[in-house]
Amino acid sequence: MPSYNHDSPSHSFQPLIRSLRQSLSVVLEPRAVSIQLDKRKYGLMVAPIHDPQLMESAEFIIAVKARMPLDELRRLFTQQTKVASVEKIRELISLQLPGIPLTPLPVAPRQLPYHAGYTYYQLDKTSAAWAMLTHSSGFAFHVAAAFDDLELQFWAIRS
Repeated sequence: MPSYNHDSPSHSFQPLIRSLRQSLSVVLEPRAVSIQLDKRKYGLMVAPIHDPQLMESAEFIIAVKARMPLDELRRLFTQQTKVASVEKIRELISLQLPGIPLTPLPVAPRQLPYHAGYTYYQLDKTSAAWAMLTHSSGFAFHVAAAFDDLELQFWAIRS
């Protein structure tokens, strides 16, 4: 950028204005993307993935809240929940096979908005079960137990 010349201010300000316009027109993508969970019958929830790049480049977090002590919720939710692809969830339930493991997180990821009373789990992308999601239309969650006032939020955090 040229230095300021009081005799010719337009010579100094035009490149500055051009640079400002360019900077202001940049669209920033949020790192955390909320993914809609559609409730179905029998404790089943489906989360369609509309951006296939998320499957490769994002970490997936599920935030859970229920009317019970957090330590009890943290223990029971992982035992009572299966995560799989939409296409494979019924098979895993009927054959009582494990799905994608959920790893409890000690605190909420910093990229997510904080909500009091939620406990957070990360889906394990290193597990063998993750491979079922490569050509899937989305995630499916099955919660076998009835949790009072259960609230779920599903998030993708871009790397």
